[in-house]
Amino acid sequence: MVRHRVILAAVAAGVLLALTACAPHPAPSATAHSASPSATPSTSATPTLPPLAADVLFRISVTATAPNGAVAKLTETVHAPVAATDQQSDDEAQLDNECDSWRSAYSSTKFLVGQVSAILVSGRWDSNQVIAADMAGYPVWQGDQRPFQGFCASALPSIPGAARAVSPVGGGDPDRDGGWAIYRYGFGVPTDPGAGDGPSPTDVVLSQCSIQVGSAAHDSVFASSWTTSPQTDKGLSCYFGGS
Repeated sequence: MVRHRVILAAVAAGVLLALTACAPHPAPSATAHSASPSATPSTSATPTLPPLAADVLFRISVTATAPNGAVAKLTETVHAPVAATDQQSDDEAQLDNECDSWRSAYSSTKFLVGQVSAILVSGRWDSNQVIAADMAGYPVWQGDQRPFQGFCASALPSIPGAARAVSPVGGGDPDRDGGWAIYRYGFGVPTDPGAGDGPSPTDVVLSQCSIQVGSAAHDSVFASSWTTSPQTDKGLSCYFGGS
């Protein structure tokens, strides 16, 4: 994730990449560790998504097509904030390790848990063709992913693969004071800052961007409008929410 309001200490190697603006994050700890991406691709039929569970805020889905013609389906499923996660001690330890000052970010804190799934539909995905996943606030990641430019921010999901993210958010009104609905979610294609409008022949192209908003999101006025306001950037993103 780029254009944070604080400086990220860890910067990914290689060419500097850019995404559109997103929510603020704290500076990462120098002792943070990352998970290793999956190395062996597999092919499956286009997935059929199940109905949303009662605790799901929303699920974002997008189709990614690589320059070599490979096709993948990515989803991000985010659950309603909870007072404690099913891996609370491990999640807090990782937040302490990777996200400076997260404990003092909100007057009341809850935890948002999300899952990102990337299924290879056809072809062979080149691991150099990356897509960044956005998650609220101060996310830490586990599973098949690696950091994008810094810890406690966006991640680059492996294709195929599955990753889990946990982020502390404000525990009150979802539409203010760090509530989950003030942030941006979804996927974006990192591009050269000097690139023109739309994807180049060497970029991944995103299509069929959609969101299902669940009954658990009923307290948010902001989220009620997300189904009609996808941020697609001419095939370079599939974002909802944020500013």
